[in-house]
Amino acid sequence: MSEQPVKIIQKATWVGSIANVALAILKITVGKITGSQALVADGVHSFSDLVTDTAILIGSRYWTAPADKEHPYGHGRFETLTNIFIGVILAIVGLGIGWDSISSIGHEPTTTPGMLAFGAAIASILVKEVLYRWTIIQAKKINSRALHANAWHHRSDALSSLPVAIAVIANYVLPDLHYLDQVAALLVTAMILKAAFEILWPAIWELTEAEADSELEQKIQRYAAGDKDIGEVHAIRSRRTGSNILLDFHLLVDPEMSVDNAHTIAENFKSHILKEIDEVVDVIIHIEPYNCAERVNNPCCGDDKCKETD
Repeated sequence: MSEQPVKIIQKATWVGSIANVALAILKITVGKITGSQALVADGVHSFSDLVTDTAILIGSRYWTAPADKEHPYGHGRFETLTNIFIGVILAIVGLGIGWDSISSIGHEPTTTPGMLAFGAAIASILVKEVLYRWTIIQAKKINSRALHANAWHHRSDALSSLPVAIAVIANYVLPDLHYLDQVAALLVTAMILKAAFEILWPAIWELTEAEADSELEQKIQRYAAGDKDIGEVHAIRSRRTGSNILLDFHLLVDPEMSVDNAHTIAENFKSHILKEIDEVVDVIIHIEPYNCAERVNNPCCGDDKCKETD
């Protein structure tokens, strides 16, 4: 990964960290002044985001490092581990919010937070939603799954502020329906846990060496069909390493062709794939003769006449 993507990761993370600190101080301070325990807890949640920010800053130094003797396929799995860490933290936060909500069901609040608490909650929602959208844009620029995961952590913070704002309004409009705060918090819990699952599952799937992209094989076959020098492509395998994909397959060419020409065809095809598919960073091609013994996609029919006219 070039220097520019690394700078984008660090810039997005530092901006998020500064926003988290500012919002945490704001929410805890206003929560203490207004007597809103929910706002104080939300402020502590904002401080928890610093944990994932730190993981991104430290992890990016490793997963952006080039391949070396100890890691010949690169260091992309460090990004996978970072995604798992963020997903776990997100799940813990979601479960914590849900547990607090369930525990407080049936308990009337001892204090009634004022509009100052509402203003702080709304400010948090707006800032964190803007931060989420901006971070998502940065993540897409460099195809960083870890930065994408951290963006969702920003949105979880915005969602966790929602029950606080609802509780304040509910106290004014429907003072007898104290449970609205808990119901809203449980809905937020479900959304946060869904985001955690969507971050964790691909990372865990990657560690099991699952295929990187179900549509990747179709793309490769389509590219091969458009190259007159390629007889067939099969045994396509792919795996993820962080945000990158490693690919290998068998490529069949005219058996009468020289090794030098076959190598040129393979290199040109490799360059085409790397140009068309941004996530693919390396391709290993095994060259084979296009004959009946090696063909898989369009096998010989076993009839002499068929072989002659094929």
